[in-house]
Amino acid sequence: MRDTNPDSPTPSNSPRRRYASYAVLAVAVAIAIGVGVYLFTEGGSDKPAEVQLPSPSSLVSTTPYPNTGPIDAARPKIGQPAPNFALVDARDPAKVVKLSDFKGKAVVVNWFASWCVPCKEEIPEFEALYKSLPDDVVVLGVDYLEDQSNALGILNDLGATYPAVLDTNGDVADHYRVGQGLPTTFFVDRDGVLRAEQLGQVHPDVLEKDLKAVGVSYTALARATAAATP
Repeated sequence: MRDTNPDSPTPSNSPRRRYASYAVLAVAVAIAIGVGVYLFTEGGSDKPAEVQLPSPSSLVSTTPYPNTGPIDAARPKIGQPAPNFALVDARDPAKVVKLSDFKGKAVVVNWFASWCVPCKEEIPEFEALYKSLPDDVVVLGVDYLEDQSNALGILNDLGATYPAVLDTNGDVADHYRVGQGLPTTFFVDRDGVLRAEQLGQVHPDVLEKDLKAVGVSYTALARATAAATP
């Protein structure tokens, strides 16, 4: 005889128990799918972390100036035209400076930063070059990933008066493959052709050699001073 008491336990194989089990299973599957989608799109990405040059956190600015950056798609290559770029003037951010503005003169394009010790050691030599041959050579300092105050700080401290620009978000540096280390310097001839590149501090003998490659004869300040010393 069937038990019709409503308080009696429901048999494990009853339709009611089976439907309840299916509902619980469906909810569990839905939750698992939702968690999986979240982890895949937000929290579970295997993208590698970005590698940055070691520098104080205060250096990096994430707001690039408008209408600046690489202009030419070509990457720098010795013997080929140096890729043109536009960056804001470090002393007057309302002014945009292009590499092509200096065509007709040899250009020494030097990436630097205020925290870079070798940069500080070579800047006085670049200033001496700029003052010695103003009609033949332009030194263009390109500050790497810093704001205006940091860029001007190092230039003013060392008495540098040559043109300087801000590569605030590093777009031009990336295009020129700068980032393995600072300083990095490119030597461009009067026709805008890249003739030499140096990673690391440009010492007097290297400066003279690379200037000769762009058609400029120059005796470095440090060598001239040493020669004049009894």
